Amino acid sequence: MQIEENTAPTIAGKPADAAANEPTRGASIVRDIAETIALFLVVFTLSQVFLGNFMIEQVSAVPNFMPGERILVDKVLYKATGLHRGDMIVGKWPNDSTDVFKRVIGLPGERVEIRDNHVLINGKPIEEPYLLAPDAVAGTRSFEHAWVLGPDEYFVMGDNRMYSGDSRSRGPMKAEDIVGRAWLRYWPLSKLLLIPGVDYGN
Repeated sequence: MQIEENTAPTIAGKPADAAANEPTRGASIVRDIAETIALFLVVFTLSQVFLGNFMIEQVSAVPNFMPGERILVDKVLYKATGLHRGDMIVGKWPNDSTDVFKRVIGLPGERVEIRDNHVLINGKPIEEPYLLAPDAVAGTRSFEHAWVLGPDEYFVMGDNRMYSGDSRSRGPMKAEDIVGRAWLRYWPLSKLLLIPGVDYGN
């Protein structure tokens, strides 16, 4: 006669493999959170190195750029590609910690002249399509009417010429005093814009 062995009743509960996997699943969640935080910190750090956040406070670029608007500034890549005429930049004047928002007009080595209410580069007048009031180009705020730029100097002006303290009165801006090139206007959202270069028809 075959005698069946008594076996202990199975206690209902979580399968052994599920119970064993529970700590592993918890560790995976913690690791995912840690990796997300680490990635955020890396992105944030890189953004601080490569980009700057700037709020326009002056009226020197009205109406193309208004006080209160916010832009992102490329602080690194422009050094590899170089600045171009028409670029909008954030910079500082010597012995002044205030950020200023201006447009690059003259490049290193060029002769910039204001004559007959026009800006001339190396003796040739340039057309400035971003000026809504072209009659306001004259150098009424300057003490000189011609500048020869050094190898690390830029002539910068505001678009709102009659209300802009710029290279006409301050002189050229040194490359070392340029914070970066304006890249993106992100606020207000209704004016979201990649800030373009300018075609001078050359």
